[in-house]
Amino acid sequence: MLTDPDKSVEMVLRGRGASLRLSIVRYQFPQITTDEYDANWLIIQGHASINDRSWTFRDPSLTTFEVRQLANWLERLERGESAEPHCDFIEPNLQFERTSDKAIRVSFALESAPPWAKPGESWSEHGFEVLIDKHLKNAAGQLRSQLQAFPERGDHSPG
Repeated sequence: MLTDPDKSVEMVLRGRGASLRLSIVRYQFPQITTDEYDANWLIIQGHASINDRSWTFRDPSLTTFEVRQLANWLERLERGESAEPHCDFIEPNLQFERTSDKAIRVSFALESAPPWAKPGESWSEHGFEVLIDKHLKNAAGQLRSQLQAFPERGDHSPG
């Protein structure tokens, strides 16, 4: 099922002088429905702003199960439950890292990095911190809302 990104609920994270809005645009390969990975790659659109500099990216950077993983991770942090220090993905475009008991860091690289980024810069060059509070639960809900239009597809049976 394809959706109009303008009608979807964006995931929004805000930090001091910075923000990220993420939307699922569509499946990368809508015609592939049986392969566990290719059937679940999503085109992700992001609008980021750090210190009055903004950029947009649009790339197949997350799978359906990675979006679900990120929503779960954000909810666990918001509830104060133990969670992995990083939420990592197959494509290293976005990184979410718990930096303390009170904050996470959202970082951008490769296709999601700002246009002024230089090749080879580390994750620490382009990112911002977000407080761990009720807004993480809202962001997780926004991700889950978007995922309703993009269910996991493919063969998930053990190989």
